[in-house]
Amino acid sequence: MITLKNVTLRRSAKVLLDGATVTINPGEKVGLVGRNGAGKSSLFALLNGGLHEDAGEYYIPTQWRMGQVSQDMPETDQSATDFVIEGDTVLLDARAEVAAA
Repeated sequence: MITLKNVTLRRSAKVLLDGATVTINPGEKVGLVGRNGAGKSSLFALLNGGLHEDAGEYYIPTQWRMGQVSQDMPETDQSATDFVIEGDTVLLDARAEVAAA
């Protein structure tokens, strides 16, 4: 489970989270929405270890992995979906086996 307890997260003078508390249990689906600059990417950076909380604490089980796709895609003629799928080597190998069969 992912747990945030009284987490405060600031970027410069802007407070993105102020005493946020939430528990997300295994199997729950959660959507994160907000306007540009609201702090969605900063929250993921916190959870990935790229940022540190200014107050409070958070916990993610050490055996869990979190996948994330960059907001900026390199210049390419590929669709965003094809670009992301290309990074899934297990899927690509399975597709190659099916094509070979």
